[in-house]
Amino acid sequence: MADFQKENDDWKNVLRSEIITALTGSSQEKKQAYSQIGYYYLCSAPASLYKYYSDTSLKLETVRENKLWFSAPCNFNDVFDCDISIDEKELFNCVLKMLPDKVTIRPGSPMWCNLKGEMGQQVRKLKTTFKDLRETTGISCLSESDDSLLMWAHYADNHCGMCVEYNLLELNRQLSFTPVPVVYSDDRVRFCSLKPETVEKNSLTVFIQSITTKSLEWSYEREWRIIQDKGACGDRWNINNKGALLDMIVPSSVILGCEAKQEFEKAVKRYCEASKINLYKMEKDKALYRLNKHSILEFD
Repeated sequence: MADFQKENDDWKNVLRSEIITALTGSSQEKKQAYSQIGYYYLCSAPASLYKYYSDTSLKLETVRENKLWFSAPCNFNDVFDCDISIDEKELFNCVLKMLPDKVTIRPGSPMWCNLKGEMGQQVRKLKTTFKDLRETTGISCLSESDDSLLMWAHYADNHCGMCVEYNLLELNRQLSFTPVPVVYSDDRVRFCSLKPETVEKNSLTVFIQSITTKSLEWSYEREWRIIQDKGACGDRWNINNKGALLDMIVPSSVILGCEAKQEFEKAVKRYCEASKINLYKMEKDKALYRLNKHSILEFD
């Protein structure tokens, strides 16, 4: 099953690569990349993405006002999330390989120590840059799935909250958001090149990869991420909470958890009726460990 899933998700690696090229490549590379991104959004990507919420009045108000919270990665609960591995030994070997042909440097010699010191300065600068990006980049996390038992338990207050559906293509059309699929892997994202002519581009590429790569243990989330830097958030960036509440499109539907409390359900229903948004509620399947969605309100 895992191999089948990986095979079906190979296109996500390609889509992510094209998005990175669109952000870091030359004009011609960007033009071609945008064409490929459009293809994958139209032909391979899910029609909808979902955001899980707990059953608080604040969360409902966020949805009601068509807003979405973007949080800096430093707030996330995964210690490896957006954390880039820098192997200084491997980097130094790369530096030595960049020396002219037939030049050898004795370990411990003045030149060797000088090169190692310069590399150390660059590494410290890189670590500071990545740390700053982890504190000033806004990310909102969504999922392909609206019926994950784990997602409902972890992010919707043990099935008491709600799951909100958003149309992926409308995100792009109305807000120019570019949702990026998360790639799941056993291998951490590593920075391993200090070539002067490419170090800046490599830094941005590796940072985006780190934002969109997670351990295989998180693969049940089927996650996509929308990324906005501090500049894009502007004066809406909250320095204390390290995040921003940004505009979002109108939901396609809202799904209540199977354990939603009556008061919360009534509040959500009033919102959906007033806004003509489809409303559903999950029910526990009587034979399988599965959630089934049944309709409460439908307008289309």
